[in-house]
Amino acid sequence: MAHLKDPVAHIDQPSGARRWLRRSLWGLGVLGVAMVVLNVWVYGDFTPPLYEPKEPLPGVGSLSAQQCRACHAAIYEEWAQSGHARAFVDPLYQAELQHQPSTFVCHRCHTPLVEQRPSLVYGLWAVWPRLIPVSWSNDRFDESLQSEGVTCVACHQVDGHMVGPFSDPQGAPHPTKVGELRAVTTCARCHQFGFERIGRLDRPIIDTMTEWEGYREQGGDKRCADCHLPIQGQQPLFEGGPSRPHTNHALLGPFNPQFVATGVVVEDLQLGLDPQTGATASVTIFNGTGHRLPSAEPQRYIRVHLSAQSADGTVLADDEVRFERPVDVARLRELGPDTTLAPRERKPVALALPMVPADAARIEVAVDFHLWHADDAVATDAGMSAAQLVHRIAVRTAEVP
Repeated sequence: MAHLKDPVAHIDQPSGARRWLRRSLWGLGVLGVAMVVLNVWVYGDFTPPLYEPKEPLPGVGSLSAQQCRACHAAIYEEWAQSGHARAFVDPLYQAELQHQPSTFVCHRCHTPLVEQRPSLVYGLWAVWPRLIPVSWSNDRFDESLQSEGVTCVACHQVDGHMVGPFSDPQGAPHPTKVGELRAVTTCARCHQFGFERIGRLDRPIIDTMTEWEGYREQGGDKRCADCHLPIQGQQPLFEGGPSRPHTNHALLGPFNPQFVATGVVVEDLQLGLDPQTGATASVTIFNGTGHRLPSAEPQRYIRVHLSAQSADGTVLADDEVRFERPVDVARLRELGPDTTLAPRERKPVALALPMVPADAARIEVAVDFHLWHADDAVATDAGMSAAQLVHRIAVRTAEVP
């Protein structure tokens, strides 16, 4: 039966047309397979979940940090003020989600537990002109967990145990075991993130672990936790327990101005005013961190700014230098030169105002760390003022005669 062997044999059409139809079908098949392979390849770059599904441990009964709080109140209070605790609810993050076409990529680290996501991504329908995920509703989703961001069990619950530095649980209500949570690899799960397979970036958009390796090559001897999770004094692990070396769970980072000032080191800040040459300023910025400065979020930058101001603070003339890595996050393109400082790098800066306006009341030189560009739509939608987005590191002023 010829019609079973060749579905198109019964059609009265030239043999050339049949060959064209077969080639077209074959071409579509090859194209389909190529798209599947491409999508799987791209998907493998950034979407697999960080963790397998977790079950609450016996004696705990929940994955929520609120449950941990019952015994570890002091540690909970430190964590609750951290960027990790605010990873999902932070106004900048919530605003950025409204401008980011592929939000599932962001959720991988900002809500790392399977139980924190209303839907799960299993692949990609397309990678161009935008990423379109293959996703299904998640039956394990717990809305109350979503707002906890990087919650306690994300780091401490491993293989059915709560992992920590102490070997004697002393009546802990849950299984415990000793483990190394201060390893750099623990941080690397989220703080090294690439897009190497798509886009045209010169290096991963979050490249902090590679930057740290550069710090080590320069003779640096600290790990991430030594600065961001410092051991400070002694206190009980739980109420009524013995005093032990205490790890500060505030997870110090860019939202803490005092901590930022330990990394953005200002040396020899000078300001001058001369009737003939105008206003001048000079300073050296030293990167005191173990990574590039700034690192990760492309919206962050350091600004050294010389200005002539009126009596009410209006800037009449200015000069500036920025240390930044401008990136188009949506299109994954570099927008300009990367001027961020390498670990342990010292950078001298010189600024000048050859003409100081006649109505200027003072001149000022300031070194500021900016969390986000104040005029960016994300900052506007987040409802954050310029003052909230800036950490002042150092400033010097002089009155204009």
